[in-house]
Amino acid sequence: MKELRINSAYTVAAISVLMAMQVVLGSLLSIQFLITKITFSFIVTAIMARLFPPKLTATATAMSNLIGMLLFPKFSFFFGFLITAALTGYTFGKLFYQKPVKLWRIITASFIVTIGWNLFLNSLWLHIMYGMTWNVLFTTRVPQELLSFAIYTVVISIVFKVLPIERLTNR
Repeated sequence: MKELRINSAYTVAAISVLMAMQVVLGSLLSIQFLITKITFSFIVTAIMARLFPPKLTATATAMSNLIGMLLFPKFSFFFGFLITAALTGYTFGKLFYQKPVKLWRIITASFIVTIGWNLFLNSLWLHIMYGMTWNVLFTTRVPQELLSFAIYTVVISIVFKVLPIERLTNR
């Protein structure tokens, strides 16, 4: 894969469009409850991670999360969720950027994000914000994140097979 220059017009335009897609998928086309949020913005994060380095993907993902929260607030803002978004982008970037698409990479990234960041880290943020007990958090969130793990793995595998992402880098 060809190295993209971060200061090129193509890169700025592409990252901006992808960030807008993340805001739409993460804020407008999502279902949010008190302790869970169902969204498909991870698809755009995975695409972004294939195209751009991990630090840029992490920054763009966190910024998209912040923009979505500022434009379309559903609950109170908490900085910890920006950390989770950045870690998600960085994790995907480390496993997908300029690396061959392998099922083990997709499974590893999906596991780290859904179980590590979404289950444990977001549960910590919810515990800090609302004072919910760990039993309540894990009882409701473990089944959701196990299902999310399967969905992430299948959907990202399909997206990487269907979309000609490698052709986008040959600019």
